[in-house]
Amino acid sequence: MQNMQSVICSASPDKCVKHTCTIKGLDSQDATHPRLLHFDALDSYDRVMDKTTISKTTKTITVTIFLMACFTIYMYYDSTKNLFSKFTGAHVQINNISTKNCLSVLKMHNYECTSNITLDKHLIATSKEQEEPDTILLIWMWPFGTSFGLRPCSSAFKIHGCHLTDDRGLFNQAHGVMFHHRDISGDLSNMPQLPRPALQKWVWWNMESPTNTNPIPLLNDLFNLTSSYRWDSDIPVPYGRITERTEEEKKYTIPKKDKLVCWIVSHYNSHFKRSHYYTELVKFINVSTYGRQFNNQVNDNEYSNIVSSCKFYLSFENSIHRDYVTEKLFNALALGAVPVVIGPPRENYELFIPSKAFIHVDDFPSPKELADHLTLLDQNEELYMQYFTWRERFVSKATYFGLEHACWICDHIRRNKHYKVVKDLRSWFWG
Repeated sequence: MQNMQSVICSASPDKCVKHTCTIKGLDSQDATHPRLLHFDALDSYDRVMDKTTISKTTKTITVTIFLMACFTIYMYYDSTKNLFSKFTGAHVQINNISTKNCLSVLKMHNYECTSNITLDKHLIATSKEQEEPDTILLIWMWPFGTSFGLRPCSSAFKIHGCHLTDDRGLFNQAHGVMFHHRDISGDLSNMPQLPRPALQKWVWWNMESPTNTNPIPLLNDLFNLTSSYRWDSDIPVPYGRITERTEEEKKYTIPKKDKLVCWIVSHYNSHFKRSHYYTELVKFINVSTYGRQFNNQVNDNEYSNIVSSCKFYLSFENSIHRDYVTEKLFNALALGAVPVVIGPPRENYELFIPSKAFIHVDDFPSPKELADHLTLLDQNEELYMQYFTWRERFVSKATYFGLEHACWICDHIRRNKHYKVVKDLRSWFWG
């Protein structure tokens, strides 16, 4: 309990409200942990019994009540046992493939698969957990000021026992509060000003790379959980996922192609690595370009039609960071183009998608060699089709921005009762 007191204080935004727990007859030093409280108290109790004369019946009742109180404290504050703790820090795919199915996939040649640990937790969930009151997650601020709608997590993602709300009047009842980094004021003036309820978990949520995210110094010791595209987040939610094809989903048909290589870019910066690479690549192969930089902007419908009509799509990230694999990749996969990627190393991409689902520029010594390879694939249908064999068993799906993150965050809070503080957010994310 002594440790819990410091946690609550350090994680409060502006006010420190101490919460202490003492048991009559014990020093505060003895009440630091439910287990120590139990054994130390019994020793003390036995010594008292040696010097006093209390009836056997009274002694039995007293010990029973005392043990029940200690057991209640222990059950309430002890961390939920995490059956998957051995996966901490491991690369875990957030998708709809259970461990059992994942193991069967590994038998397939040229396929790699990581199981959905959260889904496995669902499979071992007990009826007792499902009978618990709903976990309330308060969305304190809408990302970029835009509501993503509060559909039930149960119908959207088969996540049960979660209640999402943007009603700040429920702040004191909320089990968790979700904050979008890009909408937090530098002086924290738009953060909660009320005293923070004990054990309420604050979640830092961000889907932008460190290059495109300004650090805020006052965020250290403020949050309890992190959620981002990174696998080492407390609640990792990537931009997309590969899921096992269901019987209801039709066999994949490759869209008709009338373009070789395409690139749609909304923010062009001549200093980015992708811009330099494009400048060299276009010397050796034709690239159909779209966006403000090329005086050829497209809307959402045009975007889908263009990408699906291209054999290859340049899924070039605007900055290079571990795990930063965005919708540029997953949209291309979903629309039937073969992604040509610039981003983290190939090994990092293969934690998200099959190795034969994409082409990495690092596999080639220069843009010219890449252009030669793309030309070869264009002329050899059999070689080109090898980039679609994975679709026989799997489909690519983009993450539902906002709602899906909120549901997974709520699910994590519901299943994990232990309490911690993110001590140094700046070092962890910005390095």
